[in-house]
Amino acid sequence: MADRREPKLVTVVQKALASGPVPRDALLQAVQQAGLRRVDFGLLWETCVTHGIADLDGELWVPRGRAAPIVEAPSRQEPPGQNLFEGHAAAVARRLARAADLPAVEPVPPTGPVPAGWAEVAAGAARALRDELKTVTNRRTQSDVPLSGGDEAGVAGRRALMRFEAQGELGVAEGSPATLIVKELAIEVEVVSVFGNVVTLSLPPGAPTTREATLRLDLSWLLTAQSKRLDELAHGGPGFDAAAALAVVTPEWGRVSTARGRLPVKELDGLNAGQRNAVKLALAPTLTWLWGPPGTGKTTTVSALIATLSRRGKRVLLAAPTNAALDVAVQSLLKRMPELADGALVRLGQPADQSLAERSEGRVLIDEIAAERGAPLAQHRVEVSRRLRELRRTLNALKPDQGQLTPRQETTRLRAETEIAELQAVVRELDRSLRDVRRQICREATVVAATAHQVVLETLKEINFDVVVLDEASMTSAALAMLVAGAGRGHTVIAGDFRQLPPVTVADTAAAQEWLRRSPFEKAGIASAVSEGRMPARLAALTEQYRMREQIGHIVSTAFYPESPLVTAPRVASRAVRSRAPWANAQLVVVDTSDMKARTARRQGVFSRYNLMHAQLAAALVAGASEQTRDLALISPFAPQARLLESLLPEAHRDEWAASTVHRFQGGERDIVVYDTVDSGRGVSRLHRWFTEGHTGSEGARLLNVAASRARDHLVVVGALDHLHPHGSHRDPVWTFFAHLLDRATHLPWDHLPAFSHGVTERVTSGIVDRLRDDIRGAATVDMWLPGSPVRGLIELLPALRSIQGDDPKSEAVNIWVEPEADGHLPTEALYARRDGVNIRPCLPVLESCAVIGDVVWSAAESLLGPGTGVVLRTEHHAFADAVRRMQRRRSGSAPGSGRPGDDCGRCRRMLVRYEQGRAGQPDLRYECPACDRAMVGSNARRRRRS
Repeated sequence: MADRREPKLVTVVQKALASGPVPRDALLQAVQQAGLRRVDFGLLWETCVTHGIADLDGELWVPRGRAAPIVEAPSRQEPPGQNLFEGHAAAVARRLARAADLPAVEPVPPTGPVPAGWAEVAAGAARALRDELKTVTNRRTQSDVPLSGGDEAGVAGRRALMRFEAQGELGVAEGSPATLIVKELAIEVEVVSVFGNVVTLSLPPGAPTTREATLRLDLSWLLTAQSKRLDELAHGGPGFDAAAALAVVTPEWGRVSTARGRLPVKELDGLNAGQRNAVKLALAPTLTWLWGPPGTGKTTTVSALIATLSRRGKRVLLAAPTNAALDVAVQSLLKRMPELADGALVRLGQPADQSLAERSEGRVLIDEIAAERGAPLAQHRVEVSRRLRELRRTLNALKPDQGQLTPRQETTRLRAETEIAELQAVVRELDRSLRDVRRQICREATVVAATAHQVVLETLKEINFDVVVLDEASMTSAALAMLVAGAGRGHTVIAGDFRQLPPVTVADTAAAQEWLRRSPFEKAGIASAVSEGRMPARLAALTEQYRMREQIGHIVSTAFYPESPLVTAPRVASRAVRSRAPWANAQLVVVDTSDMKARTARRQGVFSRYNLMHAQLAAALVAGASEQTRDLALISPFAPQARLLESLLPEAHRDEWAASTVHRFQGGERDIVVYDTVDSGRGVSRLHRWFTEGHTGSEGARLLNVAASRARDHLVVVGALDHLHPHGSHRDPVWTFFAHLLDRATHLPWDHLPAFSHGVTERVTSGIVDRLRDDIRGAATVDMWLPGSPVRGLIELLPALRSIQGDDPKSEAVNIWVEPEADGHLPTEALYARRDGVNIRPCLPVLESCAVIGDVVWSAAESLLGPGTGVVLRTEHHAFADAVRRMQRRRSGSAPGSGRPGDDCGRCRRMLVRYEQGRAGQPDLRYECPACDRAMVGSNARRRRRS
């Protein structure tokens, strides 16, 4: 049956077309003025075509003549071509765009100069990006990572922030787009920050909150975007200055001029002589390098420079590699020049610093500014999205269980499909117009702040600036630095510290190492020139530091800045001490764990490193802090250890204290810094190259520099110093640092920490099995890792272990991981326990020696239940126990993991062993019978061997 509105609609349309062709929008307006307000373009088109009333020719409805009679059940016809929908959608978007004051035609800037050699350089950098893409692709291009523990973290503009714990490796850059899968709903999100396995996501307005979800990552998008952009610009392009791009990677460009700009006295406020010199040098319209070691006020210098440029009418692009680094620079600039917060300063992307999103006045986030300026577009976008959801529900309701649709249902479906096609076109046009709003805001702004990779994306594409400032450039690849510099006109400032952390890359090809592993400081020869004692003419080096106390600054300077020594500003000595702790009783403190023989393990058996005993010592330090410990950071070079340290932070101090990886903490500072080195030479016995390769420019030297230079008043280093600083080693920066540390620091014995008396962590010297039994009796789950054989104490714990029921019927409540003996058999005690119904799981190697029993964590230097336990620590801490449990629980992967009973070999009936180490000693994962060598799930190495 036809819709009851059809007769009246046909009559109204025929009457409107009686005098000849009518514009498309005018006909729809006439229909709605006649009382048919629910009629839209899709239904109007269907009526005109179905009844032979008129045809749409461009923007006009042209009558066919006498209208055909109304039919009871019209035959279905195909909807109009996509171009008709697009035309209508474009008209809708244009009308709304005019309300947002968007220009009818976006201006296209001219193509900048293209010097000889640029095409070859661009091709080389693009090749490096393709090499990296190939390596990443071979590992995984797209991955689905399970998320748990979802919690609302705040609001940034109109977008909600959610924080999750990832149950797998992320390996994704901040600012990356991703898809959050909540049940069957796919939500486009942005990765705001990644800290260990904790990820913060920015969700669009109206997105549901959830505790459990899946994060779908495309790990290739940023590499693809950069490579594609370099290919596009091989011969130049609108708004791109290839000469400016080439300058930041060419040594000759860094030494040709010593020109300086004039700087009025009023603009020198708060700057020392070195900072003033740097600003004057950077005001010259050419390339300037700004070397800012830790605490020397690089951010202050950059903000003073940008403020001066802004007052002189220059448009500035401020870029940095991470959200955190960018936010620090933006906050410093707003403090110096608050009047920029009226729309003159625009910050792209989601900030890591939520205070930028919580400003009561003076908005700076582009999403907030665009939402206000593009309100008509945004509101219509919301209404269209709501209507699309309604139409899709209509189509879903029409799906028959059996048989064909009725004629009435066919008509309804046609109308819904037609309207969906039109509205999807409208959505595309509205999104394009909203993007144009953002671009127009950026064109009008005095300062645009963006992460470096955002420069190659649509919002900033082909928008150029008078001056480009790339901050923290030591963490930016040479390839990306070129693309950022090319957005300017040759007036470029590259700021950073090439003695701090370098860019991260995966591929080991020559091109990748040249263009992605090296920052512009290395590629342009600045770093090597300084190491050779030649200071480039366009390099401004800051040397007066205001952060570190004298002794901390001295060892940092001696080890990492011998060519340009740091000088501690006089006011540092008179600075009041804000934070105190009983164990931070000197500027330099060492907690040497050499005789503790702590074990280094890997997260979930195969991933990055952690040291449980070191974390338990940190728990004692945190528990022993006082009310005067106002500003504290716990940092580590390894993400799993940083996650354990974070779990120790009490809720009352979450805003004042921090826990992080060294990489994530670059740019931060705290009164007291506890640096946990993790590596001990036991368990994971080979020290990380960060400690064995410490030459100038090495990642180890840079990482140690960043770690030590975060401390203002007290630096506490926790480490097995006899392994980290062996006698007779080459006198490189890492060796020099530890030598001076051991010579100048106050030594605090780990077993005499004042904090042990607070009871969170205790050393257990007797009655170990009895204490374990007591803990087991009050627990719902038990996880143990027992290296070596025998495990004598296990028998005494069997009655308590058998009594545990667990809360999850799908998962084993007890998991006892043991090392099989050389012949592949279980240790006698483990075999007995298995026959008694306890879930025993054989694994090689077991690097840990510990137990997680409810809210209690135990660790031992030797086997926890063996004849000689060595040092034993016990920590009772709910959040810490939960974090350790997550760290150590084995994921299934290609070898069944925790929470499952062990399996038997189908041939010899022995238990299959989970192997977590390859034959070359590297982390690997396979599952096989040690007697039959019958792999159930072999490793890649085994598959290659068999082939």
